[in-house]
Amino acid sequence: MIRVCPAIVVAACLTASISSAQERTSTVALLPPSAPRWDISAHVTWLGERRPNDLAPWDQWFNLASGGGMVGYYWTSHLKTEFDLSTSSEGETYSFEPIALPGSPTILPLQRDHDFRVTTASAGVIGQFFENAWFHPFVGVGLELVREREHIETSFPIGLSRDPRTPFIPDFQPETRERYGARPYLATGFKAYVSEHAFIRTDIRTSWSSDGLAALAWRSGVGVDF
Repeated sequence: MIRVCPAIVVAACLTASISSAQERTSTVALLPPSAPRWDISAHVTWLGERRPNDLAPWDQWFNLASGGGMVGYYWTSHLKTEFDLSTSSEGETYSFEPIALPGSPTILPLQRDHDFRVTTASAGVIGQFFENAWFHPFVGVGLELVREREHIETSFPIGLSRDPRTPFIPDFQPETRERYGARPYLATGFKAYVSEHAFIRTDIRTSWSSDGLAALAWRSGVGVDF
């Protein structure tokens, strides 16, 4: 009995020590234990916009720099509604219109310089994979409303403006046009956490019209959730 008592005391002390150590141990995670409901982020974008050109089918794309911000609301840990507002820098492209001089078989090109700026407001649904992890790939689909501002200047070939046979061109003066439209988009990318609430995000987004692929955007940015 004298030998058993010290053994019981030692076992009790070891059990208490192990229990205390387990209570002090905490799990380190990059995501909070409760899933966030909102996230906001800002992004910069390389944007390619396609404009069909029957006279120059090899030159239908122009590149723009763009930037914007988005806000998302999580309905579940895998399903999110997302709203985005973006605007681009100014891009430039050219077109040519053939002009036949009166009384002459000569055909001369009339050059038009087009300066574009694109602004979009979009809403979509995002499906996010994995849960309580630092890396989340996702896919998305949605609709974007597009406002396109176009400034056009017309240039005559050198010497043509002094030719008395030059036909009257009603839109010779610079003009500005605005167009509005809607087009669906598809997106895929990933969201990677660098701290408990901060993340980086990269995605590729394709927008579509009746003529096929209308825009291609590669977006990268940073954000936080809460």
